[in-house]
Amino acid sequence: MANENNPVGAVNELVDVASKTAVQLADTLCGGIKSAAGMVDPLGKAFVSLLGNVLGAATQVFESVAGVLAPKQ
Repeated sequence: MANENNPVGAVNELVDVASKTAVQLADTLCGGIKSAAGMVDPLGKAFVSLLGNVLGAATQVFESVAGVLAPKQ
């Protein structure tokens, strides 16, 4: 170790390593937040599309059942 006899240098090196680690952690968290935010819009659109398809299918089923149950003239 280069700072064996210099406690101030060792403390400075320790603080430097800790600060670099904190910066990397913050960068990683920010990247994760950006990725999650980027997924919200496509997932929201997919959910709305799925909901529309489910409602359309339910409407068709209801109309079919109503057609079968309606009295024939």
